[in-house]
Amino acid sequence: MNKIYLIAFIAFGLFSCGKKTENVIEVKDVVLEAEGPYFEGPNTFQSVIKGILKNNNINPEQVEGVTLTSATITLPDGIEEGAIQDLSLQMVSSNSDMMKVAFVNPLPSNQKVVALTTAAEQDGLNKIFSTDDFIILLDANLKKDMEATLNFKANLTFKILTK
Repeated sequence: MNKIYLIAFIAFGLFSCGKKTENVIEVKDVVLEAEGPYFEGPNTFQSVIKGILKNNNINPEQVEGVTLTSATITLPDGIEEGAIQDLSLQMVSSNSDMMKVAFVNPLPSNQKVVALTTAAEQDGLNKIFSTDDFIILLDANLKKDMEATLNFKANLTFKILTK
């Protein structure tokens, strides 16, 4: 009798566990922009991302986890060396709080493309991805006032776990 319970328990366990799929989505050349003039201190640049799950044939209701695994920022052309102190990347949607997902502090010198450190805590990304579109914000901490037009580019890689 105990063997029957054991076999039933194992069978139940095998059939109740659905297979999870890991999807990697790369979002390239996201232009983060804001109109100047820019002032010493934090200045926010932004971009709207639309339909990332839909465009990759992922049902939002099946998403169990979202993680930003890498982020790089390409600095604007013509910006002088040392003009930016640090960068912070955040995400927000209409039904979520703003969430810091990556950063670099201090900004390394002599690099046009900068790799950001991804945040250790990213639990809120599921909620951000549950909408059709969300906003990516880049806070660039400038060391002085600037009149030039600045546009940054971001390349982001997300790991999306679905059931």
